[in-house]
Amino acid sequence: MDTAITAPEPRIQTVQAVSRAIFLLKLLARGHADGQTVQVLTSDSGLNRSTVIRLLGCLEHSGYVQRHAEAGLYRLGLNAMQLGLTAMSRPPIVERCRPIMQSIARSTEDTVFLIVRNGDFAHCLHLEEGAFPVRAITSLVGSFRLMGEGTAGQALLATLSDEELRALYERHAVTYTRKGFTEDQLQQMVQRTRRERYSTGLGLVAQGANAIGVPFEATPGHYAALSVGAIASRMDSKRRSQIAQKVKDALRRWGFTPFF
Repeated sequence: MDTAITAPEPRIQTVQAVSRAIFLLKLLARGHADGQTVQVLTSDSGLNRSTVIRLLGCLEHSGYVQRHAEAGLYRLGLNAMQLGLTAMSRPPIVERCRPIMQSIARSTEDTVFLIVRNGDFAHCLHLEEGAFPVRAITSLVGSFRLMGEGTAGQALLATLSDEELRALYERHAVTYTRKGFTEDQLQQMVQRTRRERYSTGLGLVAQGANAIGVPFEATPGHYAALSVGAIASRMDSKRRSQIAQKVKDALRRWGFTPFF
């Protein structure tokens, strides 16, 4: 007699282990450049040390985590990177946001950028050019900037807690200092963004250019930003506010939730 084959119901412990492993991967992605120790991962995850070590062992065995024995550091492994590269060939977020960006570019005639958070960096995934003859292309598709260096990066900074912001600065203090950013300046950027409910920055990336940035929830717990850039003469305070509202309205129409 034929019997139907059904997948067993997942056990709660199995689901919990998967959730914890994914959370560790997120923590590793955030600190991939410098690597993470077991101690840091234990502290940041809230898990006990033995659980962290066990999960890291499983992830290392499957190629999603790489361990540097001499330094005692963990980073994302080759298989994790391969997944990312595969997704980058056609990022789902780009497919969802392209119609929104095209609509905003048509109505403003300015350039629209899609920036996602990638660890501590702002990663430009896509741009749509407007029809205005003088364009401000302040980011190239595929480029990375430390969060805070560009207008969209400022918008993403505003999604961090004060504790996360301090930790970010500590991790990259040398780079921020070299680029002329103090921790107080980053805090002021975030406070201004939260107060105005969008980010802005005259000449932040290129002289004579200005932009606004609106952060939004791309997927649960993960944030991206849409930025609209133009020559400074087209971006007075009134128009910046109008464009920011236009971006928020467009995001809501397409099912996204602006952070502000």
